[in-house]
Amino acid sequence: MTETRITPTVAVVGGGFTGLTAAYELAKQGYSVDVYEAAPQVGGLVAGFTLDDGFPLEKAYHFLYTTDNHIIDMAKELGVDDKLDFHPSSIKAFYKGEKYGFTTPLELLSFTPLSFINRVRTGVTGLVLLRLKNWKPLTTITAYDWLCKVNGKKATDLVWKPLLQGKFDIYWDKITMAWLWTRIHVRQTSKIKGERTERLGYFNGGFRIVVDRWLQELEKRDARVYTSSQITSFDEKDGKPMITVGGEQKQYDAVLAALPSNAFARIAGDHPSMTPTYQKQLLDIDYLAAVLLVVTTTKPITDTYWHQIHDLDAPFLVFLSLDSLIGTENTGGRYIYYIGDYTQNDSELMGLTDDQIRERWYAGANRLFPEFSEDIVVESHVFKFKNAQHIVDVTYESRLPEMRTDLPGYYLANFSQIFPEDRGTNYAVREGLKVAEMITKDLGRAGLAIEDSSSSGLTIADLAAETAGLDSDGSDRQKGLVG
Repeated sequence: MTETRITPTVAVVGGGFTGLTAAYELAKQGYSVDVYEAAPQVGGLVAGFTLDDGFPLEKAYHFLYTTDNHIIDMAKELGVDDKLDFHPSSIKAFYKGEKYGFTTPLELLSFTPLSFINRVRTGVTGLVLLRLKNWKPLTTITAYDWLCKVNGKKATDLVWKPLLQGKFDIYWDKITMAWLWTRIHVRQTSKIKGERTERLGYFNGGFRIVVDRWLQELEKRDARVYTSSQITSFDEKDGKPMITVGGEQKQYDAVLAALPSNAFARIAGDHPSMTPTYQKQLLDIDYLAAVLLVVTTTKPITDTYWHQIHDLDAPFLVFLSLDSLIGTENTGGRYIYYIGDYTQNDSELMGLTDDQIRERWYAGANRLFPEFSEDIVVESHVFKFKNAQHIVDVTYESRLPEMRTDLPGYYLANFSQIFPEDRGTNYAVREGLKVAEMITKDLGRAGLAIEDSSSSGLTIADLAAETAGLDSDGSDRQKGLVG
């Protein structure tokens, strides 16, 4: 009798933080891993670029909270935690052309567009949310309705409504209060005891250093990463997952789709196990796009990191000053700004040229900062992301797709499965860890030494089925098994 060690094969489709985390964890377990990314580079919504002089940045703004333990622990494991620093944040609110401090409770009490009673009531609303520990009852009530009831309609319309509209566009009045509860809790718990402001984390060298370390670890473990590789079908053959990439069909023991749910539904549309009901569940998740403009200037125009816009007719949602957060000593003396907005995937904004976006948003920035003009711009870059924000309405929790899909051997992991938290790099890492553990568990003992399969006729699918049994909670997990 001879023994052969069978190495399970896994395809990870999508090279964002969730996909890279899962690929890294699976490669550590000894699996043969292929990563496919449709874009020219991995990183997903955290993909980087360089300024004209080579300075690295992200295409979209990102930061960490002090409580983002999943990505902080990952940074420690990858040996880049010494590059992560947490800086005191600062917030200002724009309303009708005026700037107001919005960082501390004292500044909120000075927000004169609200009456004193409404300022106090807004502060009390924040305290109520912080003391509320159970978010479950909030899932079925909209944020707007809850805030109108607790904070009052006038304060809600002035403070909260513009932010909800900017974040969720036409869906703003459908968003569950559970989502907003989580956002407030996370921000407040990112304060260090004794400090009045939250601290936000940023990697010296940008988030790309995390991506680079993942790629180094994957290469060391013989995992393969293919960029500019569009998957055109998710199918099956002989009971095993089969993907089509570049016109070539490839079989795997498991496939992780680290993609938006609607993209997975479309690519897997012809899979024999794809039912109309399941496809509808995936397609019914709505997404918004994001548009970002990254600008560097010859001189500073603000000393505040986060500027939120409370005017409903504002051309964008937020204006960020990276150098005001991490200091010019960490930007090489550069003044770096992010201007951003959410919009529908097929909106007029998404159809504008880069120069048209610059013209519109430069004018908007000048209204907020009279000292800003195109004359002081050193360089600027426009980036567009489809499916950048999912819509968490009051029915959302009941519609969440499972990681183990209805397609045998296929798994789904993306930020739309994160609830009630908002999507972000920390939860992307968490979901990557979770799905990698699930795949490892479902593949069972398939990677152990076994009797020579050429004589026994055993496949990895057979071995997984033999060793699977029941999950620790007693539930049948046949659906998620390979084959």
